Amino acid sequence: MSQNYNGNFFTELDDEGNEIIYTILTRIEPDESEKTYLVFYEEPTSEDAEETQIEAAEVVANEDGDGEQLFEIETEKEWELIEEVVNTIMSIN
Repeated sequence: MSQNYNGNFFTELDDEGNEIIYTILTRIEPDESEKTYLVFYEEPTSEDAEETQIEAAEVVANEDGDGEQLFEIETEKEWELIEEVVNTIMSIN
């Protein structure tokens, strides 16, 4: 699925066709890298309101320039960068 991951949230479908709403915490565009990352979390339902899991992915623009796709983060260095940003955000709140 292709979409633009800008704004406050995005939606995706799970394996059963249910719509999942994700809130975007931040978009990271490090100076020392050409990569862009998205940090997000699934909007909790009433059943799991206490369990919020923060996720992250690399954002890659489609070759035709129409939309973006999310890909898994591959290196420990990338995860360390994301963890540092998330910890800074969480300490502000």
